[in-house]
Amino acid sequence: MSRPSASHTFIAFILPVIALFSCGDPEDIDQSKNDPATNSQDVIGIETLFDETQFSDPVMKELLIELNLCNGEITDTLDYLNPSCSPFFFKFHKLSKGVELKNGFMLQVKSKVNGFPLRRLLIFVREQGQLIKVNGFVANLIGRRKSSTGHDDLLLRFNDNEEGEEVFYNCYFQWVNGKYEFLSVEVIEGVNWGGPVKAQFKDSMAIEIKKEITDNQMIF
Repeated sequence: MSRPSASHTFIAFILPVIALFSCGDPEDIDQSKNDPATNSQDVIGIETLFDETQFSDPVMKELLIELNLCNGEITDTLDYLNPSCSPFFFKFHKLSKGVELKNGFMLQVKSKVNGFPLRRLLIFVREQGQLIKVNGFVANLIGRRKSSTGHDDLLLRFNDNEEGEEVFYNCYFQWVNGKYEFLSVEVIEGVNWGGPVKAQFKDSMAIEIKKEITDNQMIF
C-alpha cells in the first residue's frame, strides 16, 4: 500500500504493546501451528494446504459454478487466471452446524487465483434463493472458537505491507446480525519481531488495526 508515513513510524508505535519474540517464515501459507493465538484450548487451529485432489461433497463444485468463481469445463490446475472448479484453488469451511452447505459457507481462495496475490476468505449465505456475499477478507483463516452466537468466532491472519516491510495481524471476528464484525487483535508481528498484544493495549490497538485493514481494503 502507499502511505505518507514511513513504516518505521508505524512499527515504533506498535512495538510497545506487544511481547517480543522471534517469528518464523512469513510465507502466505498457514502458520497456525506456531501461532500463540491458536494455542489456547478453546481455539481450533486451521491449516489450509490446498492439496486435496477432489471435493468431499459434489455440491461444492456446483456452488462454485453458481457463483461463477471457476470454469466448470476444465480440469487444469495450472491456470490461476482461469481456475478450474478444484480444491487446488478453493477450500470450503462450514459456516455453522445449523446451516447446510448449500445455504451458507466460508470459502478460502488460494493466493494468485484470478491474479490476486494473497489469500481471500469469502463468506456466503443464501437469501431468497440467491447466494449473497456477507463478508470478504484479504486474509487466511487460521482458527475458530465456539461462540454463544451459534457461529464460531474466526481467527484471521492479515498480511499488510508498510513501505516494503511485511506486517501480520491476527484478529478475531464475531458473528453479529448476519455477518462477521471485527472483535479484537491478538497478535502483531513482522519478520523477526512481534508477538501477542498486551491485554492493557488491546482496546486501543483494536481501533488502530481495524482502521488499518479497512483503509487498505482487506475487508470488503
